[in-house]
Amino acid sequence: MLKKINVSESAAKLNKPFAMMNVALVGDIVVSVYICQGILHWHRHLDSDELFWVYKGTISLESEWGKVRLRPGELAIVPKGVGHRSGSGLRASVMLLRCGYISERKNGRHRLYAIADEAKLKPVNLQKVVETLISPFQFQTVAQIEDTNVQVAWGEGAWPVEIPAARDRMFFILSGAATVRTPNNMLHLHMGELTVLSKGMVYRLSTTKGTALVRVTV
Repeated sequence: MLKKINVSESAAKLNKPFAMMNVALVGDIVVSVYICQGILHWHRHLDSDELFWVYKGTISLESEWGKVRLRPGELAIVPKGVGHRSGSGLRASVMLLRCGYISERKNGRHRLYAIADEAKLKPVNLQKVVETLISPFQFQTVAQIEDTNVQVAWGEGAWPVEIPAARDRMFFILSGAATVRTPNNMLHLHMGELTVLSKGMVYRLSTTKGTALVRVTV
């Protein structure tokens, strides 16, 4: 059964600064919505990267690898072991992607500390990437967290898809609208909504004019 998640509605259920709600699972990547208001203490994660994707408002993301300011539709990854904190003077809604399981397969991939200025945080503006894409239906990878790719594409009409789906995947609507059809279900998605298709699921995807998608896939 397909399930539709509206990010605005999920965020509206959170009434405390830095309250968080898990809304989806793509492979072993948990997709959460949290409220950034105020500023967190410095901390680091030894076992997993974190992807910060701003949905509404503006946040500052400070780290040992520099500071970036993220606005709606922008994201950045803080690698494992890099000290960081997020903050915002006003309420901001943020999607957070991170590994939900610390299993034996990840042993040996810890990072205990980061060398200051060894690298820089790299913000990505999803809409600007979409504007550079010449051909429709061609997904471009803009970020990678663990073994999972975050990709963007645009197009109108029926999309070419693998039938059945070779991997778990999430579709998020950046602009426009989409319809996902399975043998037993049909789901309409609009801007700010997402759904997850499980590995092995048979589906068809179609979109209206001006539609841009984010695909998160293992």
